[in-house]
Amino acid sequence: QVIYETDYRFAQPPLMPTLKATAGDGEVLLTWDNISETKTREGFLNNENDFEGYRLYKATDRNFTDAALVTNAVGDQSGYKALFQCDKVNNKKGFTEFGIANTGTSYYLGNDSGILHSYRDVNVQNGRTYYYVLVAYDYGIEDIGVPPSENNWEIKVDETEQVVFTTKNVQIVKPRPTAAGYEETSSIKVEGKENALGSGTITPALVAKGALRENNRYKVMFSVDEIRVVQKCDWGRRWVNDGIYIYDASDGNALVYSETPTNPGPMLVDSTETLNYWFIQPGGVTTDIFEGIQLNVNIPVITPEYDYIHSGWQQGTSPMTVTPTSVESNYFSWDYDIIFTDTPNAYTGRTRVTTITRIKDENDTRIDNKFLIPNQSFSFYVQNNSVIDSVTHKPYVMDLMAQDMPDSLGNQNSTFEILNDRIIVGAMDNTDRWAGSVFIIDFRACQNASQLPQPGDVYKVKFTRPFWKTDSLFFEVRSTQTTNKSKIKEALEKVKVVPNPYVATNTLETALANPDFNQRRQLMFTHVPAKCSIKIFTVSGVFIDEIVVENDTDDGITYWDLLTKDGLETAAGMYIWYIKADETGDEKMGKFAIIK
Repeated sequence: QVIYETDYRFAQPPLMPTLKATAGDGEVLLTWDNISETKTREGFLNNENDFEGYRLYKATDRNFTDAALVTNAVGDQSGYKALFQCDKVNNKKGFTEFGIANTGTSYYLGNDSGILHSYRDVNVQNGRTYYYVLVAYDYGIEDIGVPPSENNWEIKVDETEQVVFTTKNVQIVKPRPTAAGYEETSSIKVEGKENALGSGTITPALVAKGALRENNRYKVMFSVDEIRVVQKCDWGRRWVNDGIYIYDASDGNALVYSETPTNPGPMLVDSTETLNYWFIQPGGVTTDIFEGIQLNVNIPVITPEYDYIHSGWQQGTSPMTVTPTSVESNYFSWDYDIIFTDTPNAYTGRTRVTTITRIKDENDTRIDNKFLIPNQSFSFYVQNNSVIDSVTHKPYVMDLMAQDMPDSLGNQNSTFEILNDRIIVGAMDNTDRWAGSVFIIDFRACQNASQLPQPGDVYKVKFTRPFWKTDSLFFEVRSTQTTNKSKIKEALEKVKVVPNPYVATNTLETALANPDFNQRRQLMFTHVPAKCSIKIFTVSGVFIDEIVVENDTDDGITYWDLLTKDGLETAAGMYIWYIKADETGDEKMGKFAIIK
């Protein structure tokens, strides 16, 4: 009935992901895209996205016989054991209790581990061929008993069993050392930090060159959870970063990576039980790998805080003190300049007498009205460098309120005296009422008027903040692979023959399904230069064969098929190898044995 109602559409697995592999020395780094989790739509469920997770399978033959370890209740092979699995955090975990076959096969949904897009396999042998398959799977349809489904894959071979086609979720990899003298450098360019309101930094790094998209430019933005907003004041708020979005700026701002409370990754912390919000962990965290790149994001604070280290005199000096308010400064955590002039009335307080009942001091205690002196003129003003005034289109100018302080005898005379009283710097709301106290300026440490700031002096007040939602940071990562000729001779000392001795066969040789084919024997030479020649002789000096190596700069292995230059099988015995680097002429010799 459901098939009929959905126009004869059947349940489908998620869209197939694209798997990328980067071979390393004794490791394979696998990465994949996010199309399965972002673009999947299940027609059986009114186009709902029912993606649930990923499974990674690994084998040493193309038929995945060594991964086919899952059996049903009667002992028949019914699935593959996953090398790695990750799934969404949605409380859908463990084994399914629906859609179970008659033989008792149930699908394992994962353990709410969170979605990742990379896996580093270090349980590999250099030179050996490994087959990897990544499948995306859905939750299934519990109401009508449809079990979870996952992507298929295909590895197609020709009549000689050479691979001629694979689906995009398959990678065939040989881990390997780099070529002798190989060097890789990454050029990284970050833009937009100077215009960002946030105090954090981003540092991209190339980690999987096999997945890198050359000459790409990326845009990074952050989502904001405004945990406290000041009424009628557009720029008064306290917030945390509860997500990150990375876009491909070279491809119409297509989303390539994200972390949000609904799709958390390694960066996010769930503090909803204690603080009622998520946040990006401060102090430096790293994204999962995307398109061969990892991004380190360093947001120094969870919520805005006063920056004691970077606040201070930019021009001039004075024993003047600046004290942030303990609570309200967190809602106006922008960057300010206190600018001193030679004009006595450079700024006059705007707050009306009838509206000063809400002014608080640094301890968040309301100040009695009788100790406040409104509409006082000052020879300095405070400029908000982070907020533009919608009327003047210049940096917003903060309001100033004089606070009458007791003199040495404990008297308060309701007259502003700069060496004895304090100035409260505050924000105004949209109705010109006091919205909050940000910090307090105090000149009482000055012994006399000569120690007061001079015209032209500037004191900077800074706050450390998470990124704001309008911050857009851009970066590019480019990789350059070169050969250091001076290191080739040194690297030639590492050249080895594997296995040595060669005894009948070895695990580097590809398995063949057709018993009529001869075994494809192989010896591997490791740590060879990218461009070189290897000659093989008997111990008596008879020339046997030559291998001309034309590798990429990051590939430091080559193979010999144990055949002579005439295509004949070599006899058992001792052999001499001689290698010469094309770029430098450096040479190296060694020996190996063949036992049949």
